Amino acid sequence: MNRHVRNLCALVAGGLDVETARNEYLASLDADDGLAVLLIPDEAIVARPPVRSCERCGARLSRKRHRCSRCGLRQM
Repeated sequence: MNRHVRNLCALVAGGLDVETARNEYLASLDADDGLAVLLIPDEAIVARPPVRSCERCGARLSRKRHRCSRCGLRQM
């Protein structure tokens, strides 16, 4: 998954609508990355759930795992 799509999904999951999330994210990018973000369709942003990560070490977690494979922290 593209890092821009991941970041936009995280903003939308945080309670922003797609347009506000895109505008907020665009403000932090340069022109080339901004153009790439503008080419992402709204459906791609809403359709993908945010990626779960470990609270302690930041490792990506699958939906089924309840324990981080990197540091062993139990997830809820």
